[in-house]
Amino acid sequence: ALRKDLPFTWNKEEVYDTVNPFGDPRQGDFESLWTFDIDNDTLLHTNRYRRTQISLALLRDRPVTLADMTYLGPPVPSPVDPTAGLTEPYWKPQVQVEPRIRAFAHRILCDFNHQWRHILRSNYNTITLRVLARAIIRLSTLRFDVHEETGSRHGTGSNYVWITRLPWWEPFQDDIIPVGDVYVVVCPSIQEGISMVQEHSKSHTEGSLRQRERYMVLSVKHIMLCRATGPDKLEYTAPEPLFNGNHSVGPPSVLALDYLLWATASCIPSISTPLQLLPIEIQDIILSYASAGTVAAARIGCLLGIGSPFLWMDGPLRVCLMETCTIRPVGVPVESQAWIDDKSVGIVYRGRN
Repeated sequence: ALRKDLPFTWNKEEVYDTVNPFGDPRQGDFESLWTFDIDNDTLLHTNRYRRTQISLALLRDRPVTLADMTYLGPPVPSPVDPTAGLTEPYWKPQVQVEPRIRAFAHRILCDFNHQWRHILRSNYNTITLRVLARAIIRLSTLRFDVHEETGSRHGTGSNYVWITRLPWWEPFQDDIIPVGDVYVVVCPSIQEGISMVQEHSKSHTEGSLRQRERYMVLSVKHIMLCRATGPDKLEYTAPEPLFNGNHSVGPPSVLALDYLLWATASCIPSISTPLQLLPIEIQDIILSYASAGTVAAARIGCLLGIGSPFLWMDGPLRVCLMETCTIRPVGVPVESQAWIDDKSVGIVYRGRN
């Protein structure tokens, strides 16, 4: 009945998600969130103190109050234990990441975690999971564009990513995606990801002598690397905390970010250029003419394998993450924006004192 009464056409092909604004310093504008979960016949209520739920069937029978709702926990779900059910010893690969890419991509990925923290700290559905995973892989493999803003602009005062926004770029179309020499397994939990790896590895090794398959289990909140060592044999690293958007959990671990970059490094094309034979000081000078800002130049340096590791400076200015679209007077430093699919990722940098 509710579907029929809504003033728009219900699209069965698209799965919508909800945003939980609570558990964030920006929650002051909101009193409560009511979510009608039609598929599970449940009404969810969230505020800055708790999450509760009640059956829609009970609502149809009689009037109810908040006291009738079942307590689920704090507004932000508690972190899950990614090691539950795993067995040691863990695989410990020798991870080596190119210093230029490490200096550049680590910072961008950490800023992605910050800008989308309101989504990353909560639960989200499969579509949002695939959207987030695709952005993470695109940023890790430098397959994004840097749009540079050099002119003046009237500031809107709005946030580049506000607390009510869902990510707006395209999702992965599957749960297991080949990326270079590795399969990326997008999953809601590490345990489910391991099961997916076991099924996929078994189907790829039966009746053949293929080389070892490598996998990246990416639940977004955690990351794990796996490899098939034979029929029904799998070894994996200890899960590392990745994008939780939750200060109580902490930022992405350095090893988690290294896993991302190391596992997907084969996806970045190896380019041979005579510039690589020049002294690094001359390479840095050449890169300074490649773009208006230093962020785009650093990305070019990573792709070409030239220049010094990026120090996140623009001359004497520190390159900082901008959260608000402010006024741009004439002469201010260039603004560098990360884009995927001709859509902003919400990561914007500008030099500041």
